[in-house]
Amino acid sequence: MTDTTPTSTDRIVAVPDAEDVALLNEAHRLAEALDEANPPTVVAVAFDGVVAPDAIAAGDPDEILHVTREAGTFAPGAAGIEARSRALAEATTDARAVLLPDTADGTDLAAATARRRRSACVTDCLLRVRDDELLAGRPAYGGRAYAEFSFERLPPVVTLNTEALGTPDEPPTGVPSERTLEVSVGDDDRIRHVETFDVPEDDLSKARRIVAGGFGLGGPDGFDLIEELADAVGAAVGASRPPSDEGWVAYDRQIGVTGKEIDAQLYVPCAISGDSYHMRSVNADHLIPINTDPNARIFNFADLGIVGDAYEYGPAIADAIRRAKRDADGATEEVAE
Repeated sequence: MTDTTPTSTDRIVAVPDAEDVALLNEAHRLAEALDEANPPTVVAVAFDGVVAPDAIAAGDPDEILHVTREAGTFAPGAAGIEARSRALAEATTDARAVLLPDTADGTDLAAATARRRRSACVTDCLLRVRDDELLAGRPAYGGRAYAEFSFERLPPVVTLNTEALGTPDEPPTGVPSERTLEVSVGDDDRIRHVETFDVPEDDLSKARRIVAGGFGLGGPDGFDLIEELADAVGAAVGASRPPSDEGWVAYDRQIGVTGKEIDAQLYVPCAISGDSYHMRSVNADHLIPINTDPNARIFNFADLGIVGDAYEYGPAIADAIRRAKRDADGATEEVAE
């Protein structure tokens, strides 16, 4: 292993995805809380072949640690966990904490790294500082309680819900220094080939994109349209209460006070009026309804609304999305050639 410069004795190490500024913001916030006068150094790790050092500079870490291999580059996903966890365990001997995003890859890497370091590991949590000690917290018993964990073995390796993170009191500024660490690690020979598919989340409360249908669809056949549009968008299928009561869809698809509460990036309600019992359980970054009634209450919440028949606009939008994906894939192939 070759390290080009000495390491700090008090560091918070973050392993962000590309442009994952929230994780680095949280690292800075924790550093401030641990020691406002002389905060720990925030180090962002960029595995060669997975994340480019320039891509994580936007989070303004104090230092970027570019981890390379003697032969080849690191692999993303499950096939690269063995090599990356070995490298990360070697690179965090003096870390105060190791932070990763709470994704499938981040969780696997956190668990493998903690096992190698024989340190504590908590996933899908938030961190706080009390009496100069890091504590992890997460909901328990279905959200009816809040569990808090202290760490006996250091450094703790944790995955954080980046969508619920705060920001530092004073955003960091400046140009981070960059350091290269070359390691000699092998891959897991047991994994030959891994493909990742964008599969819609079955649990509506966790789904990031949702297309839902209402009573205005007129019958259960209308949900063929909803499923077609959801497939094109890569979204889960939802419904308002009337279609569930009528048996058009299963009750676990129901969104509303008596159903699921959603917190999505994109919500496309089709033929849903938008009454308070439904909208009280809807939180969406982008809400795009399709409804024939221009006075429907749902439009009061819309970022962009489509006044028209879902049976007309739904298939047209689905076809347009699929064509755009095909065109994008074709352009990528031409560039590769």
